[in-house]
Amino acid sequence: MNDKDFHYVLTISKCNSISKAAELLYVSQPALSRYINSLEEKLGVTLFDRSSSPICLTPAGKRFCIYANTILDLENKLLLELKQASSISGHTIKIGVPYVTGEYILSRIIPRVIHAYPNIQIDPIQDLAGNLVKRLTAHQIDAAFVCSPISDAAIRSELLFYEKIYLVGHRNHPALIAHDTANATLEHPLILDFEKLRNVSLIHCKPIAIMSYIAEEALKKAHFQPEKEIKASSLPLALDLTSQCIGFTSVLHCQLKYSHPRITQTLCPIHINDCKLPFYLSYNSHISNTTPEMELFVKEVLKEYQAAPYI
Repeated sequence: MNDKDFHYVLTISKCNSISKAAELLYVSQPALSRYINSLEEKLGVTLFDRSSSPICLTPAGKRFCIYANTILDLENKLLLELKQASSISGHTIKIGVPYVTGEYILSRIIPRVIHAYPNIQIDPIQDLAGNLVKRLTAHQIDAAFVCSPISDAAIRSELLFYEKIYLVGHRNHPALIAHDTANATLEHPLILDFEKLRNVSLIHCKPIAIMSYIAEEALKKAHFQPEKEIKASSLPLALDLTSQCIGFTSVLHCQLKYSHPRITQTLCPIHINDCKLPFYLSYNSHISNTTPEMELFVKEVLKEYQAAPYI
């Protein structure tokens, strides 16, 4: 079978008439009838019920059309992707990612893009979220993974997913003695009354202030009042202090999932109601239309996170 077979059968099916289909296909009615008769003989099935008025598909004909549409769609997609791949200009795209979460994002995105388009060159740039926004609006980078949409007419922002934020404390922390911390997991975190969580310290991670801010606001709504607050210069330090029963800290799902087991096995994830951090892909809308690499990169990122909306 070939495209001509598919187009002829689909056109007749759409018109419910061989004569009308012949006009659209610029062939004579007898020639089209002979073609369909020959195709049916080759397939060993009848595609059209000619006894009905108007002509209609048989069950075999309906099945044929389903596969014909699928095959033609796949063929068009293949031709489009081949055209896009051949148009890659050699432009290196600069992709900004935030500290801490950037490596988790890149470990998913880079393999997918490189596998689909081996000639695309990606220059990953890590920076603070605020600096990434400034660099993107100044056109120093082509795209950035950020935690809020950018209010600039030239920048397009696509919401990718929400990442859960947990409060964590040592499983043997005195404040958690009355709770079943041994069975708490990321999938089934501990649920407790934060008003009763007393005489504990809250550890802030300075480099990821937006995540800490979202967590603190959610904890305030839950009436959590820490005894004192401690500032940590990095996430590893915040987690290390937490693992030593110094206090509690907020952490993203991915940070807890991928941190060193020596630390994470000692920590109890605690559910915070409606506490999550949004992630957006923001990019220069002009360059996405003029640079093939950027257009393909955006397409692959959206496909990746639509299939699995988390880091």
